[in-house]
Amino acid sequence: MPDRAQQSILATQQQWLDYELAGNTTGIVSLCLEDVVWLPPNEPALRGKNVVTAWLATLPKRRIRRIEIANVQIHYSDELAYKLADFMTWFEGADEPVTGSHLWVLRRFFPEHWHVAVVAWSTAGLTKRAT
Repeated sequence: MPDRAQQSILATQQQWLDYELAGNTTGIVSLCLEDVVWLPPNEPALRGKNVVTAWLATLPKRRIRRIEIANVQIHYSDELAYKLADFMTWFEGADEPVTGSHLWVLRRFFPEHWHVAVVAWSTAGLTKRAT
């Protein structure tokens, strides 16, 4: 993969993490395409920014203390890329982190600017709506 494409995708990931840590769901959704699809665990598919935004507003407000991303794999071809990674997220008031894996499908706009088209994730040992 060209270094610029990988750096741009990693920059999008970092911006997403910064928005998560700040509790900025509007910022997170801004990194997505209008017709984005989110595939949360044990939930129906969410299609479109408005649907994702409305769903995020229904989740419990839990402040994130820290997020670690590991085992990042990025594969790229012309206009599309996908990113696989493992995560550990620590919430305020919780002793143990939430762990899991996620998959992003991204579409390239402009020379090296990427938007998230699909987000899917799994979590270990959690019930519905825990993340």
